[in-house]
Amino acid sequence: MDPAARKVKGIGSIDTLPDGLCEQLADLAQQCITGFSDDRPVSASLVRSRLTNALTGAPPVLAVARDDRGVTGWCAVRRPEPGEARARLWGPVVAPGARRAGLGTRLLDAVAGAAPWPLLTTDVPADRPGAADFFARSGWTELDTVTVLHGSPASGGFEAATADTLPELEAYVTAAARRHAGHEEAFAKATLRRWQDDARFRPGNLLLDTSTGSLLLALAQHTTVSSELLLGEVWAADEDVRRRLITAAHTIAAEQRLGTVRAVTRQEPGDFVACGMHITGRCSTFALPGER
Repeated sequence: MDPAARKVKGIGSIDTLPDGLCEQLADLAQQCITGFSDDRPVSASLVRSRLTNALTGAPPVLAVARDDRGVTGWCAVRRPEPGEARARLWGPVVAPGARRAGLGTRLLDAVAGAAPWPLLTTDVPADRPGAADFFARSGWTELDTVTVLHGSPASGGFEAATADTLPELEAYVTAAARRHAGHEEAFAKATLRRWQDDARFRPGNLLLDTSTGSLLLALAQHTTVSSELLLGEVWAADEDVRRRLITAAHTIAAEQRLGTVRAVTRQEPGDFVACGMHITGRCSTFALPGER
C-alpha cells in the first residue's frame, strides 16, 4: 500500500445535511473532478440542492467515510421525485489517498443496499481513469451517453426573453416540457419547481422564445476559484430557435462575467458547435441490469 495512503476509520450512514458536512462533501468532490471533462464549480449550496429531493425536501441516502483528517469518501442516492422512475446515484467520491483499497465499492454497496429504488448514475466521464470500469466491474451496464462542450462568454445583442419578465411562468415551462421534451403531464407540471430548487437557478437565466414556446435553462455557479454558466436544457421548436437561445446564453455569461459556458447534452451537438462551442469529452450513465 502507498505509504501516503489514508487509513479510513469506517463508513457511517447520514440522514441530515448540516452546513459543515455539505462543505466537506463539496470540497472533496471539487478535488476529484478537477482536470477532467466534468470539472465545474462545486459549492456546499449546490451539493445540498442536488442531493435533497426538490419537491418533498427528503434527504438523500448518504454514506460517508472518515479518517483523522476528515471525509475521505462519500456516496449518495437522491430519492426519486414524484413521476421519476429511478433515483439518482452520486459518487462514489473517494479522496486520492484513500483509493485502491476497496472504499469506493464499500460506499457504493452501502447506499445501493439501502435504496429501495432502481438507480441511475450521474454522468461518468470517459476521461477519468477507471471510472467506467468501476461500474462495469460492479455489475452496472451503460445506459446512455452524453457530450460535454465548452464555450467562451461572448458580447453581442441579447435576443431572448427571460423568465423574470413572463407571467404564468409555470404554465409556460409545463407546456415546453410536454411539447418539446416529451414529458408526461404530472412530471412536466413539476418541472419549474424542480429547477427552482437548484441552488444555481435564477429566473433571469431561464431564456425564452415566446413565439414558439421554446426555452433554454442556464444555471450560473460561482466559487472562489471558478465560475460557469451551464446550459442545462435546450427545448426548442427548431434548429434556428435552438441556436438563437444558445447564442443568447453566451451573451448572458459575458454580462455576468462568468468564466466559461458549459453544455452537457444527449442531443446531437452540432447546434452547440455551430454557436462556437467545442467538444471536451463524453460521459456515460449506468444502471443495474433489470433497472432499464
